[in-house]
Amino acid sequence: MKIYADENIERSIIEGLRRRGIEVISAIELGYAGKPDAFHIEKASEIKAVILTHDTDFLRLASNQATQHHGVIFAHPESISIGQCIRGVELIASILTAKDMENHIEFL
Repeated sequence: MKIYADENIERSIIEGLRRRGIEVISAIELGYAGKPDAFHIEKASEIKAVILTHDTDFLRLASNQATQHHGVIFAHPESISIGQCIRGVELIASILTAKDMENHIEFL
């Protein structure tokens, strides 16, 4: 499973996931900081990646029946630590396939 980390995801989470062998594409590293959420969903879909986000706006967009996406993993920044986020994403990536995540939202 490929992960597209939106601009709100801390660098420490991205690096922690990469150290665990998870492919992570960072919106910031791609120069996409400040782009609208719909842009990020489109870019993640183009590369067939699951979006990792702290942004509740993605939940609204992803739950819209008209929006097709490769999945969203939502980690609320006030209720989950960096380590819990890394372990949660790692668990999801080890259990669910990219196909399982299509048009699906997972909450950490």
